[in-house]
Amino acid sequence: MKKNPHFISHLAHVEIFSTKLEESAVFFKDVVGLEESYRDENSIYLRAWGEYYHHSLKITKGDKPGLGHIGWRADSEEALKEAVKYLESTKFGIGWIEGDVGHGPAYRFKSPDGHLEEIFWQVDRCEIPEEKRSKWKNRPQKNHGRGISPRRIDHITLHSNDVKKDREFYQSLGFRYNEGIYLDANDPESLEIGAWLSVTNLSHDIAFLKGNDNTPGGFNHICYAVESREEVLLAADYIVESGYELEFGGPTRHALAEGFFFYVIEPGGNRFELYAGAHLIFSPDFGPIRWNVKENPNDAWGRVMPWEKDGKMIDDTSKVGLIK
Repeated sequence: MKKNPHFISHLAHVEIFSTKLEESAVFFKDVVGLEESYRDENSIYLRAWGEYYHHSLKITKGDKPGLGHIGWRADSEEALKEAVKYLESTKFGIGWIEGDVGHGPAYRFKSPDGHLEEIFWQVDRCEIPEEKRSKWKNRPQKNHGRGISPRRIDHITLHSNDVKKDREFYQSLGFRYNEGIYLDANDPESLEIGAWLSVTNLSHDIAFLKGNDNTPGGFNHICYAVESREEVLLAADYIVESGYELEFGGPTRHALAEGFFFYVIEPGGNRFELYAGAHLIFSPDFGPIRWNVKENPNDAWGRVMPWEKDGKMIDDTSKVGLIK
């Protein structure tokens, strides 16, 4: 096992496009409970109460929902230089931007499937008014208890037309390949349906699922974390009472990564996941755990099978992909 390059420390922020910018902002502020950090004519920046950076979510006005870009913080200033050197040696590097609200200069690149991403080192810390500051020095602010009130961003899940190609690219950036889904887990050459990777101790900082429409740069969901299953259950009640419908029929548990979760579509058309209780990974040689798609690793307790149509497993590999 070769040494990881350690270019990237963690997921810093995600930009999503919304067809209904103000309605999305109300959802994420009042229902989810994020704090607004800044806004301009086209974008609104938000963060969770337990986060130290200026923002973890940027919502931008768009003609259709989807991913804008992903922001990764480098492991150090030197690691940023090394990451740029590596990315420029590939065909996926794009170039530098001056930065954005909340962070300094960033180097932009694309995944093999076309997802726009950036890596940077300089960040702006959140500015907390005195009345919102926590009595504990190691918290950025009080838990305000508004809406669902997640503590932090957890991960992002993307669609990919070639999961193996994206997975190998992220491994070259130092991500650990923790778990994967295959059409046939016993066949080393089997089609890859999903890949879960991390640079932190989380079960995954990013995941890829095989797309089903051949569109490059596809987006599945953004996930925020609370600290207990009970909070997920209370949040599910709050989501329904707020007029939204839970996907998959309600909270359940992933077998893969073990997270307790639910999905909901926000007004701008993007899928939001709330998450708790996933395992943490400390061993450097954990996995990869190979799951067979027929084992339905997405739903540990229920029978919702995203890879079925009309109750039958999709056997045409060109059509295999998670529900949109």
